[in-house]
Amino acid sequence: MPTRTPAPSSARQKFTREKPSASAAGKGRPAPRPSGKRFATPKSSAAPVSESSPKNTRTPRPVRGRDDRSSTDRPTDRPQSTRPTTRPQSTRLPADRKQTFPKIDTGGEPIRLNRFIAMCGEASRRKADEMIANGEVAVNGAIVTELGFKVNRTDRVLIGGRMIHQAKSQIYILMNKPKDAITTNADELHRRTVIDVLNLKDRVFAVGRLDRNTTGALLLTNDGDLATRLMHPSSEVQKDYEATLSEKMSHEALEKLKAGLRLKDTGERTRPCEGRVLDDGYTVWLSIHEGKNRQVHRMFEAVGYEVVKLQRVNYAGLALGKLKRGEWRYLEQPEVAKLYKRAGLTLQTF
Repeated sequence: MPTRTPAPSSARQKFTREKPSASAAGKGRPAPRPSGKRFATPKSSAAPVSESSPKNTRTPRPVRGRDDRSSTDRPTDRPQSTRPTTRPQSTRLPADRKQTFPKIDTGGEPIRLNRFIAMCGEASRRKADEMIANGEVAVNGAIVTELGFKVNRTDRVLIGGRMIHQAKSQIYILMNKPKDAITTNADELHRRTVIDVLNLKDRVFAVGRLDRNTTGALLLTNDGDLATRLMHPSSEVQKDYEATLSEKMSHEALEKLKAGLRLKDTGERTRPCEGRVLDDGYTVWLSIHEGKNRQVHRMFEAVGYEVVKLQRVNYAGLALGKLKRGEWRYLEQPEVAKLYKRAGLTLQTF
C-alpha cells in the first residue's frame, strides 16, 4: 500500500497562500474565501503546486458580501419604486374607528326617486331633483323627468348609464377641509376635490359647500335624508367662522353685521347673527344660521371689509378640535344622534 509522504513546509505554505484556480471556483461562481486553515497535502503522485502553474494564472473575482459592496458596485438598471415618498395630505387620525350605522328601512313601500338616489349616497335630494330634471336618471330602461316619480326596491335605477344601489350602511365623516379643494365629487376641470383628499373607497358626498379657498369643518356622508334636512333653510344649522380681514374691524361695523344687513350685489337681507372681534383686531368670529352663496364674504363686503382668510370652525355642533387641515375622522354615535335631533329625524337603534 502506498504511503502518503508529507510535502515540505514551504510547499504547504505556498499552497495555503495560493489563490484558488478558476476550475475550483466553478463556472460563473465566486471562489470561496480561504479559511486560513492548512489543507491536507495532495498525494505523492501529484505534482506540487507551483506559482508558475498555468491553472493559477487567472485571478478570480474577489467575493464580497452584500454589505461590503459600495454604491458604485450596485446595479443601476433596477426599476425605481413608484411608491410616493411624501405623506398624503389627507390623514385619518390613527385612534379613529370606522362607525357604520344601519341603512334606512322603508318597509317595502314605494318611495320618491330623489329619496332613493339620496339613500344610495349618490347626492342630496335637491341635487337628485336637478339630475332627474336634466334627464340623467333612468328607471327600468326609461328616462324619468318627473320629480314626484316613485320607485320600488326591485326597480333598476341608473344614473348616467350606471346602476346604483342602496348603501349597506351609513357613514359620517368630519373633515378639516384644506385650501384649494373643490367641494364636489367630480370636477370638470380636473381640479382636486374633497373626495380626492378623503381617498376613501366608500362613496360619500359633502353636506353643503365651502368655497375653494375656505378651510374648516365639512361634513361628508352617504345619508341623503340627513344631508337634505341639514341643508334645508328650515333647519337653521349653526355655522361658526373665523374671518381674517385686511384691516382691523370697527365696533360700528360689527354691530351692523350682528343686526342683519342688505347685501350689495342682490339686495338680500341677512338675519341677525352673533359675532365678536378677537384679540388681534383683524380676526372676527361670526356665527350664522343661513347658507347663502359666499355669505360671509358678502356680509363683510357690505360693511366695507375684505376677507383675506376664512375658516369654518364649527358646523352643526361639530367642532374641528385637534383636526389639522386635510385630516378627517369618523363621527361617534352620540354625535350622529345630535345631528339627527337637529334635523328632526329619528336615529334607528343599533
